[in-house]
Amino acid sequence: MSFPCSRCGLCCQNISQVRALDNYHNGNGICKHYSFEKGCKIYAQRPLVCRIDEGYQAFFLSVISLDEYYQKNAEVCNQLQEQCHYDEIYRVVIK
Repeated sequence: MSFPCSRCGLCCQNISQVRALDNYHNGNGICKHYSFEKGCKIYAQRPLVCRIDEGYQAFFLSVISLDEYYQKNAEVCNQLQEQCHYDEIYRVVIK
């Protein structure tokens, strides 16, 4: 199983609070490698912090369970979508 990302792109458009991504935006909070038309332009080489499953293995494996990690990521993702008035079809559902 992997995280069921809906690929809405909002995480890429709101990186200003992620210190590990300070060099990835020009002060506007939008990743300079994000395209509104195509998504992540460096997807295969994106930073570890942008890789939910690999990030779990590297940073959180000994801290919380994978299910809890997915739930927390889904909560943040869905809250961001609600704040930005995204359609509910983009909501992340953890089964």
